[in-house]
Amino acid sequence: MGHQCCSKQKVKRGLWSPEEDDKLVKYITTHGHGCWSSVPRQAGLQRCGKSCRLRWINYLRPDLKRGCFTENEERIILDVHRILGNR
Repeated sequence: MGHQCCSKQKVKRGLWSPEEDDKLVKYITTHGHGCWSSVPRQAGLQRCGKSCRLRWINYLRPDLKRGCFTENEERIILDVHRILGNR
């Protein structure tokens, strides 16, 4: 199983180390992501592009907000849900 892009390459799987996170953050903040399939090679990572993309989007983006919603955000969510439902 695994990603199709990884089947022919020897890539690291599992948990990301802090060093790998640093390499990915430094590369993307300097050069941008462009084509995700080329990011791991250019950043010096032994990961596949999909893994790098998901790590960036879900954990490392500087604008990623974590924690509880504010009262205003909760109100917006409820209002939009009232209008759109569970779409």
